[in-house]
Formats: sequence, C-alpha cells, structure tokens
Amino acid sequence: MPRSALHVSPKKLVESPAPALVCGPYHTQSSALHDLEFTGDLQPWPGFLDAVHTTHQNHTWRNEVLGLTLHTRDPYTYGNVEVGDEHGVQGRFHKYFGDVLNTIFTSQSKRIRFANFKCEQSTSTGKPDVILKDDSHVLKVVGELKVPWVREHFLADKLDDVDELRSILAQPINYMQMLDCVYGFLSNYEETIFMRQLVDSQGNWRVEYSPVVQRSTAYDRSATNPPVVSARQCFFYIGCDALNQGRAHNTTPRWVVQI
Repeated sequence: MPRSALHVSPKKLVESPAPALVCGPYHTQSSALHDLEFTGDLQPWPGFLDAVHTTHQNHTWRNEVLGLTLHTRDPYTYGNVEVGDEHGVQGRFHKYFGDVLNTIFTSQSKRIRFANFKCEQSTSTGKPDVILKDDSHVLKVVGELKVPWVREHFLADKLDDVDELRSILAQPINYMQMLDCVYGFLSNYEETIFMRQLVDSQGNWRVEYSPVVQRSTAYDRSATNPPVVSARQCFFYIGCDALNQGRAHNTTPRWVVQI
C-alpha cells in the first residue's frame, strides 16, 4: 500500500525551519574567528524583519509541488549525518539552505543561486564559504560559516557587546568590501546575521546588521510586531534584493584591520 504524503509548495518550504544539526560526540573545539576588527560605522539594520515579512506577503507565489513530506520519517528531509567540524556544517548548510533556496529561486524565476566560491572566476585572496551569484555569474552575496557549538561563534550574545560584534562580523565584512558585494551574512547554521553596506550622500560607507535569526524559527503569519520569519525567508529576501544591486565599489581604507 503506498504511503500517503503531503505536497510541499515553495511558499510552505520557505516558511519552514531548517532541520537541527546532529553533532557527533567528538568534534572540533577551537575558535575559527580571524584576528580582525571592523573599524567603520556599524549600525542595526532598521526594519529588516518588516522588509522580509513584506516581501513574503507581497510576492505572488507560484503554486507548484517542490517536494513531498511523508507521514512517516522522511530520510531526505531530516539530518542524519553527524557533523564534527566546519566542513560538515558547510555540507548541512548547503543541503538545507542552499539546495532548498535554489529550488525555490528557480520555481519563482529568480535568477540567483547559492554556490561555492570556486564557481566564480576571481583572483581575490579572500575566499568566503558561501556565495550567491546571478545567472551571468556576477557575485551578489558572500557568506561565512562557523560551527555552532564553540562559544566564540555564538551570535545572539554578541549583539550586546559592540566590540565582540565588530570582531565576529569583521571577516564577512572584509569579503563584502573586497568582492564589492552589497550583501553578506555570518552563520553558524543555528543562528544567522545578515548585513548590507550602504553609502551616504557624503560618500561615507556603513554596515547595517540584522537581528539574529534562528534556523529553528518557522514563519508566524499572526506575529507582526515584530514579525516572526524563518531564516529561509530572510535568505529569499536577501537574494531577491541582491539581484537589483550593482557593485559596491567601497574603497574605504582600513575598514577591516588585523589585530
């Protein structure tokens, strides 16, 4: 007798949380933060969650089936592989965010996709862990990944300490400047901070950072103040908006420095 299954639409998929990581009993324990500090203007990103929510609500979602959810445990939906280092976390991130979002982008005719940095022709010395590029192979978003179980990689508690925030965000901000990307992010899979760099009328650049978004959060359409959105919705918003952005061309000297 065939098993019954529920159809999964793009809208339902983007609203859903990502599966939890399965951490092995033995794993790397050292910090992977670089000895860098961001010296520029750093500010909270005003209205980030509202912008994600509005984009989601205003988008005309195509009602097609992107997957099936079995009533029994689905071996392709949940995390089964134990991870113990950053390489393992990268694999899970690409599966549950990159693969999923690429399928959603394609279904909505958004000409952007997740990829490895080696897929780009670049002579840059900086090599971000994750990128988003458009169909013309123009780099649009850069991302850095860390393991979630090392305390130095926790993100939520850094929002209350500007010095720690300048340190932990320095590496992805450095990639954003070097590679002329308006958008970037830092993620330990469990938590993600999104960033954008902006220039004012005087030619001064700044970086704005989002609230920490948890991978376990599902979209709550009844919550509006503030909105409760999934990490996948945030990536969809960033990817769609990045398509409309050109190169940053930020030449601010010593924006990120070695410490």
